[in-house]
Amino acid sequence: MAAVEVWTADVSAAERAERLLSDAEVERAGRFRSEPARRLFVVSRAVQRVVGAARLGVPVGDVVIDRTCRLCADTGHGKPSYAGRPELDFSVSHSGTLVALALSAECRVGLDVEEADRRATTANLTDRVLTADERASGLPFLTLWTRKEATVKLTGHGLTVPFEALSCEGKAVRVLSPPDGWPSAPIHLTAVPVPVGYHATLATLAHPPTVTLHRAEPLLAAA
Repeated sequence: MAAVEVWTADVSAAERAERLLSDAEVERAGRFRSEPARRLFVVSRAVQRVVGAARLGVPVGDVVIDRTCRLCADTGHGKPSYAGRPELDFSVSHSGTLVALALSAECRVGLDVEEADRRATTANLTDRVLTADERASGLPFLTLWTRKEATVKLTGHGLTVPFEALSCEGKAVRVLSPPDGWPSAPIHLTAVPVPVGYHATLATLAHPPTVTLHRAEPLLAAA
C-alpha cells in the first residue's frame, strides 16, 4: 500500500489565498478575463504552496514549484513538482469551484476532478474518446473521463496521448502502443470521495492506495 493525501479547497478562499502567490503568479492571475477562472488559478497555486510548505517543513515563500516537462524539457507545461524533492509527487486539478491536490511520498500520482453537470460539453465526445469496451461498460462518461485525465496527469503525457488509446473501464489502465516515457508498472484507478456535485479519480502506481482526505482552507488561513 502507498499513502496518498488528497487536499481540497473551495474558490471562496481566493481572497486570502492571493497573498501567498509569487509575484509572477500574481501578475498572471491579473491577466485572466474570467473572474471564476482567476479565482481557481489563485486557489490552485496557493494550495500547492501551503501543502508543499507543510510537507517540506519550509515557509510558504520558500516553496519552489518546477513545471519542467519530463518529456520535452519545456519549463512551462510539465507536471508540477517541488523543486529538489522528486520523491514527493503531486498532481492538482480543478473544476467548477473546487480545487483538489493529491500528494504522496510513496508513489507517483495523478488526479482529476470534474464538475458533475458537464453534459453540454461532453455530449459529443463519447464516440470520439471512449473505446468500445468503455462504451459497453455502462460506466458514466465523467467517471471514464476523469480516469483518463488522471492517467495522463500521472505519466506527464497530457493530451499528447489520444484518449481513445486508453481503456479505463477496469481497475487498471490498458494502453495501446505505450508512448516513450510510459510507466512499465500498471496504473491503478481509484474513485475519490470529493464533495457532492463532482467526480474525481486518483491514478497511482501502487495498489491499493491508502487515501486520506483533508481540507486545505485551514492551511491557507494559517499561512
